Amino acid sequence: MRIKRLAALMVFVMCIMLMAAGCSDTQEAAMAGGPETDEVTEEAMDSEAPDDTEETNTAVPGVYAEYKQYDNKLELTPVPGGITDSTVLPTFRCTFGDMTNEAQNALEEGRVFPKEFFRDLTACMLISEDFMAGKEHDAIMYSLTNLAAMANEFGPMEPALSNVVYEMADDGSVSKSIYNVHFASADKDGQIIYDNQARKWYLGDTEYSGSIDSEQTLAVWWTVFDVADGNVE
Repeated sequence: MRIKRLAALMVFVMCIMLMAAGCSDTQEAAMAGGPETDEVTEEAMDSEAPDDTEETNTAVPGVYAEYKQYDNKLELTPVPGGITDSTVLPTFRCTFGDMTNEAQNALEEGRVFPKEFFRDLTACMLISEDFMAGKEHDAIMYSLTNLAAMANEFGPMEPALSNVVYEMADDGSVSKSIYNVHFASADKDGQIIYDNQARKWYLGDTEYSGSIDSEQTLAVWWTVFDVADGNVE
């Protein structure tokens, strides 16, 4: 039952990542309100949270993040050491280090790709190798491009991810995606929030304007990871 429950949650989280990035009308129709999606959402929210007494400090090979459920919220926390530079992410041939090196090479001189922030975002998206079993490469790639765009956009603020919280609306849809972070540049804790229903980004209570999920931005990051994986010369 635990395997079935976790598999259902992973499908749910993947849907969240796609919705958060701004899907095409076809993708939205497939994910929003369909009977299959509703069933996955209900099963994920009805599932029991893992036992808090379980060991959480030791990285288990192939496990990238933990999750807990609190009423209408899902909380995902990256596992320290869950993803290393030598980790080969599901459906990829290159290592995580190859991906972030290529990401750094793609940036203009003087700008630094926030590798650790991206690492933790990726961990909370993938959760584990088992969760990703059977997923298509393009689906994982799409989520990674969105995370890279988000990490790069907020990188100058030097964010470090504590956890990701998904808040659910009464109809079972995701109302907010909340990234709890510490901004080293300001030496304070804060939140990066995506309002899934309004499709708007916020830094705390302040609306944020940027090109995080523009088609051009996502295309650039897709190409970056394609190069790292050896699909583009």
